[in-house]
Amino acid sequence: MHKRFLLQATIALLLVTSSARSGPPLDEVQRREDLARFETEFLQRDQAYMPEARRQAEQRLAALKARSGLMDEAPFALELARIAALADNGHSMGLPMPRADRFNRVALRMVPFGIRFHVLRTQEADADLLGASLDAIDGHPLESLRAAARELQGGTPAWRDRWAPYLFESPEQLHALGLAASPTEARYRFRLTDGRLLERTLAAEPPRPDRPRASTERLLLPGVLDGSLGWRGPLEAARAPWSLQEPGALARLRFDAEAAMLVLDLRINRSTATLKLPDFFAQVHDAVKLHRPRHLVLDLRQDGGGDLTQTRDFVQGLPALVEGRLFVLTSPWTFSAAISTTGYLKQAAPQRVTLVGEEVGDRLEFFAEGRTITLPHSRVVLLPASERHDYADGCRRFKDCHGNVQRHPIAVTTLAPEIAAPWTYEAWVAGRDPAMEAVLADLRSAPR
Repeated sequence: MHKRFLLQATIALLLVTSSARSGPPLDEVQRREDLARFETEFLQRDQAYMPEARRQAEQRLAALKARSGLMDEAPFALELARIAALADNGHSMGLPMPRADRFNRVALRMVPFGIRFHVLRTQEADADLLGASLDAIDGHPLESLRAAARELQGGTPAWRDRWAPYLFESPEQLHALGLAASPTEARYRFRLTDGRLLERTLAAEPPRPDRPRASTERLLLPGVLDGSLGWRGPLEAARAPWSLQEPGALARLRFDAEAAMLVLDLRINRSTATLKLPDFFAQVHDAVKLHRPRHLVLDLRQDGGGDLTQTRDFVQGLPALVEGRLFVLTSPWTFSAAISTTGYLKQAAPQRVTLVGEEVGDRLEFFAEGRTITLPHSRVVLLPASERHDYADGCRRFKDCHGNVQRHPIAVTTLAPEIAAPWTYEAWVAGRDPAMEAVLADLRSAPR
């Protein structure tokens, strides 16, 4: 959202550092100090809680204070996450990646496709699990595991699932929730790509500074983690569609001459040390002058947000660059300022802009604009949300909206895709891009 809020984007979460645990367990005084900070700097500042949810959060915090001196680190951190998740708001959270950094993890990485979780990275010893989907852990079926993971995160079900692998891959966290018998290993059951079920006990790696880390949407990109300390994935970079190439790039473009279409891939909504958005926007305008495209595609499926003010004017001007249609590709990883960007473009030309893919990662009304808080002793990292965003009614009914969206409102009926084209594991591993295929099919069937 606003430039002051730099850690809300999924990509920006990668920049949060959290050192591995060291030293003796926290004593009761340290726990109480952390809980006092949680209450004043998170619970009292976060504005997303409905009255009943806030009452429940206060009750659970009081219960946690009463027993915190008897708790280990994992159940303590997880209960704070569950209290935060009662806000039912995507931005209100105990950040899962810093939490994962502080606890153990098995040597595989899973990514959600729909309601299934597929293994997209392993080390050589477990390479036969690549592509398999999770079926159970220590006898607990996926449905129970998913329900537990969704209690740790607010927001839409699909957004909550983006973070579930950080729980599923950690026997220590699973054990704290009663989902694994041991805190050091777990018995995983997978359904292989040929339909067979396979069970394997996986021992967890302890937290350490050099343990590979990547957010779930980054694992869709071949090359991320591949080759790092023996890690590998099932999709080679040479077979990946254009949308999943160049994992180090934050903004790209290409011209499809056959479809007379300019394709923009934007993976972040702010300038960085390696990306200056005004320079990229100038490249887009130069490409329009050179190629004179009829249609335009804006791919935001890997865009976790940043600063809505840095892209607002650019996307509002896109309809003037082409005579034909504009497509916005979205996914549950399309979050925060990327949702704003989607809304501004849809609002600018509602009859010409078509949304393709999967629903964005939040609702039309949500709270954001917080700063991360790190509790001093447990090192739990939290993100409160203090200002409203209303994209259904342009903030006309509210007085607590974020200033930028009050001055430049968004009012759209929906941001649900008009053409459903979700990533599936089968399409992904085959090197296909369902959303781009849907765009081309729609242009062929109903050119405008």
